[in-house]
Amino acid sequence: MTKMVTMGLIAALLGGAASAAALPQWQDGGQYGVGNVVQYQGQRYQTLQAHTAWTGAGWNPVDAVSLWQRLGSCVTSTGDLCNPPVVASVAPTTWAGGAKGAYSLVHDDLCAYITDGQIHHAAPELNQRGLRAAFGVISANCAPYHWQAAKRFIADGHEVFSHSRNHVNSNTAGWNNAAEIAGSATDIATKLDGYTPSFFAWPSDVTPDAPLAYLKSQPGYLGGRAASRVDENGNIQYGTAAGVNAANFADPYAIKWDLFTQSGIWSLYPQGSEILNLHVDAAIAQGGWSLRTAHGVADSSWETIPLTRYTAHLDYVKSKVDAGELWMAPPSDVIRYRFARDACAPTEVGGDTLRFAQTADCSRYATVLTLEFTSDKPAVTASASQGGVTLPVQTLAPGRYRVSAETSKGDVTLHLN
Repeated sequence: MTKMVTMGLIAALLGGAASAAALPQWQDGGQYGVGNVVQYQGQRYQTLQAHTAWTGAGWNPVDAVSLWQRLGSCVTSTGDLCNPPVVASVAPTTWAGGAKGAYSLVHDDLCAYITDGQIHHAAPELNQRGLRAAFGVISANCAPYHWQAAKRFIADGHEVFSHSRNHVNSNTAGWNNAAEIAGSATDIATKLDGYTPSFFAWPSDVTPDAPLAYLKSQPGYLGGRAASRVDENGNIQYGTAAGVNAANFADPYAIKWDLFTQSGIWSLYPQGSEILNLHVDAAIAQGGWSLRTAHGVADSSWETIPLTRYTAHLDYVKSKVDAGELWMAPPSDVIRYRFARDACAPTEVGGDTLRFAQTADCSRYATVLTLEFTSDKPAVTASASQGGVTLPVQTLAPGRYRVSAETSKGDVTLHLN
């Protein structure tokens, strides 16, 4: 029986197993124009002449040599050109790059003058190792050279955050929400060419509920280092802010941390131990995020970190980063990543496209997400692109891959063969 099949119906006839990227099978009685390409018996063929509804023996691409030109085998050294792999699943990794844990090193009290070791020692040592940290500005204290240093920090990939305008304890009568929170943000934006702080650290790490609510209401802020709780009678409950943040921490304004002192007093870890490195180890072991609060380096600041101890710690961190166990990033980057995992979670479209969710929260936490995806069969070659830019794809195992992409830059197109 003669039949006529248009190219538009071929995909439907092939069934659900085929994807948009698969080369159509030749169909007896099909309608073909010049240049159409099909697969037949493991080979690729291209039409030399248009033909419609020709059916029966002798019209297939092997026999009808006047109608078809053989292009070559479906399976080549670069993969299956006729039936390439398609995406089976996709999900963000817990931390960037697939690291086991995340770590932020936060230096308080920039502009306090006695913390200038941050400028002379901390930033150069971080830059030398390609590591990024964060520096908290007391904005009313900053001299011109502090603002110049802060601009260099930003250019080098570090974060500059607000540590208030005057370093006033928010549990005292001297505290003013508008001045210390909004005013500090204005100071920073004015002096740093529009740079907007997105993280806040409370002076003395203490705040009642009302100032905390004010911070949460301010545009631009994504989170803050946890304050020791103030109860209904105004009494400070110390120690409630210490710890390692779980991978899925819920409140970005209640970030836990560990405080550096030279003796280790008030630390989570035993006095006399290397509390700097142990906090990193805890992040990796627990799969969470460790934030280290410190001040100056080799200067006269409160509990300054000796330079040799600081550089040894950075070397330790670098070894963990290079081993793929640790992601070191400023706190706002970690907060963005954690919430973008949920808000921007991608879906597979058409077998070869990853599409990020388009929501207000995804825009708020827009960042680079690392994605792991699987394919229905192993690919010989794997690459990706986003907005015309090539993205590196790492093959983790047969049929399992990793790629990092900007959540705000549209679909990720995968090229699997």
